[in-house]
Order: sequence, then C-alpha cells, then structure tokens
Amino acid sequence: MSKGAVGDTKESNSPRGSIWRSSRIVGGGVIAGLILLAVLVGAMRGWRLGSDPDRLFLQADAAYKAGRLAEADTLLRQLEPLRPPNTVDRLLRAEVAHAVGDEDRALVELAAIPDTDAGAPLARHRAGQIEIGRGRPRSAEALFLDAIRLLPDGIKPRRELVYIYNIQRRQAELDATLNELLRLEALDFPYILHWTKTRNTVWNPRGDLPALERYVAADPDDRWSRLSLAEAMRRLDRLGEARRILAPLPDSDPDARAARVLLAMDQGALDAAGKLLDEGPADHPGLARLRGQLALRRHDGEAAVRAFRFAADADSTDRLAIHGLGTALSMLGRTDEARLYLESARRHDKLWALVSRAATTEGEKDPAMPRELGLACAAIGREMEARAWLRLAVRRDPGDSEAQEALYRLEHRTADDRVVAGRRSP
Repeated sequence: MSKGAVGDTKESNSPRGSIWRSSRIVGGGVIAGLILLAVLVGAMRGWRLGSDPDRLFLQADAAYKAGRLAEADTLLRQLEPLRPPNTVDRLLRAEVAHAVGDEDRALVELAAIPDTDAGAPLARHRAGQIEIGRGRPRSAEALFLDAIRLLPDGIKPRRELVYIYNIQRRQAELDATLNELLRLEALDFPYILHWTKTRNTVWNPRGDLPALERYVAADPDDRWSRLSLAEAMRRLDRLGEARRILAPLPDSDPDARAARVLLAMDQGALDAAGKLLDEGPADHPGLARLRGQLALRRHDGEAAVRAFRFAADADSTDRLAIHGLGTALSMLGRTDEARLYLESARRHDKLWALVSRAATTEGEKDPAMPRELGLACAAIGREMEARAWLRLAVRRDPGDSEAQEALYRLEHRTADDRVVAGRRSP
C-alpha cells in the first residue's frame, strides 16, 4: 500500500491485514480532484475567477498539485484576508498543512467545516485518515462514524472502519460493517474472501505488530489496540511483554481478564487461570469458552459442557465452543449428542478447506467457488457471509439456479425461521 493519506502503516502478511489496507484511498489526490471539481462547480454558479481571491486559490491549488508546498502555503495565507474561508479553501488548506507535516492545523481546518455543509462528510473522512496516519484509530473511528452519520450510504468511511476493526480484532463490528458494504453492493471476491478468512485462518500478527505498537504509543487509552497488541505478543510467545501491555487495563474489563487467563494457561498456571475465571463475570462468552477449555484440561466434563454450551448459545458460529462441547459430551459418554456438535465442527473445517482453495489463483477463477463458499457459510449459520458469496455467484452466473434458490431462502427467512433453525442444529 502506498503511504498517502493513511501514513506509513506497514502491510500485514496476515489475512486480517492486507486486503483491507490495499483498498483504502490515497487521500491527497482524491481531495485535490474534489477541490478542482468544487472550483469548477463554483465557476458555473457565477464565481468571478478573474478576481484576486479566486486567482490566488487556483494558483495555490496548482502549486500544491505540482508539489510546491511552501508556495501553496504562502498563497493560501495571502488569500486569508481577502475573503472568509469557504469549504474548498479549508479542504485545500488542510491538504497543504498535512503535506508539510502540520497535522494539527489540518485537523483544525477540517473541523471548521460545519455538519450542515455539503463538504462535511468528506472533511470528517479526511480527518479520520489523518488521525490513522498519526496512529490514533480511536479518534479516527469516531470521525469515520461521523462521516457515515452525515452520508448514510458512504462507502469509503466504512472501508476505513473495516481496517480498524480488522486490526483490532473486533469481529462483531467487522461483521456489521462488512454487512453494510454488502447492502451497498460494495464487496468483491477478495473482500468477501478475507471476511471469511478472519474466522477460518490463524492470525499471524507479525505484519500488524508495528502498527499496533504505534497506536498504543500514540494513544495509551486505546483499549482495543492495547488488547490486540497484547494478543499479538502472546501469539509470538512474548508473554512478559503481553502482560506489561495489559497492565493498565483493570480486572473489571472482562476482555482483559480473558487475555490474562490465556497467558496463565500458556504458562501452565492452571490454578491462577482458574482463580481469574472464578472471579470473572458468568455471562461473558469469551470467559465461558476459557472455562470450558480449563475444565477439559482438568477432565471435568460436566463443567466443560456447561461452559461450552453457554459460549455456543451466545455465538452459534463459534467453532471452538462447538467442538469443545462435542468433546466434553464425548468425555461423559453422551455419544449421540456429542456427534451433532462434532459434525457441526467438521462443517466449519470443510469451510476452512474451501477458503484455502479459494485463496489460490485457480480457486478465484473457479466459477463454482462463490456458490460453494456461500453454501458452506450457510451450513454453519454464517448468514451474512453466505449472502455475500451467493450474491456474487448470481452476479457472475445469473443462470446458477442452486445459488439463486439458496440466496432466496436466506433473504426471505423470518425471525421465527431462524429460531427454529437454531434449535435444530448446533
């Protein structure tokens, strides 16, 4: 990915990174084009382009595009006393300020564009990009959400949010945002594939680590980046660093408690892990899943069944909870009941194999692949991804009757249908 508007975030080699960042726009060029468009629209409305203020603006815009940043900055300062700044003035001021490294001034200019202005969604979006470049995804997220509030069908701020939710491992928010992009028909094969990968491949955090470290350094109160960075350190077996990163988060934070439990279990400190779990809330699915895992290690089948059942009821697509529940039931000799859950886990594994094949050049070219992935997602209850794949299958081949029928069933299910389906299968 080129640097541009989003700073120098390095490309991730994990499925949680590359596709999201590669699809983001380079802000300066896009903004510059919009500025020129706004100028032309203004001319059509009767701007006096021969006047000194308008001529200065055009000269500043040309200097900026040519990379003569000091000249552009000087011309814009000369423009200031000649007229009250309008939206395109402020957008260009922001771009020049950002280009010369004065992010604070750029953000002030963008914030000065009121919500009532037609350029406000663009201004909030651009400010969010600048904040990401400064290593502040928490404030960037607020700005992108603001851009969507002002422009409800905005695609670009949602794609920026996808990057944030992806690197911070916020699966629920990632799913919801990608589902909105699906509604807006803004997903193609690579996007849908990486959506499916986020649950079906193991996260390799090395590519995301530099960005996460920068985010926590720039904003120590960024809880989500801190949690994700701690998990990255744990997966890299840097357990002491993971513990240090988690230290500012209180035990009252159930996600931080779950992270500490994992660290204790990695070190074989099962008693410490059990104490953390005993003192944690009973209604947190992540803690419930860990209680099940710990119970399996202790050969306590009854406790494992209770814990995994709670986690699976909270998220019927949680493969770890489903497989754990099947394993615990087998431990208790409840073979027939266990088989249902273990078969469900195998359906998840089938999707895993399909994802691996889809990630190849041959897989992407296979005309049957979107339909197969859609049916596999539907079979394990991942309906949003299933709809995305099946819509793609129908777009590629309108005569694919199997995909059409499956998509129709998904998109016309009632709430009662979903409840019945949930009761019939794990």
